[in-house]
Amino acid sequence: MSFSYVIGNLIGRALVSYLLVWIACLLGSRFDWRLAFARSRRWYGVAAVIVLTVLGLGGALVGGGGGQ
Repeated sequence: MSFSYVIGNLIGRALVSYLLVWIACLLGSRFDWRLAFARSRRWYGVAAVIVLTVLGLGGALVGGGGGQ
């Protein structure tokens, strides 16, 4: 695997994870998108993005045979 592939995969998964967290915040803030952006930047939003990104990478490694 090339370095650019790994970095692209990591950035892509982080963006999708942020989108999922933002949608959850949007639902929690009764569809006020400005409040959803504010909530998604709080510590628990950032922690959720990190956890989802790591879980996505781990799922890709397990599903892909451990990176072989």
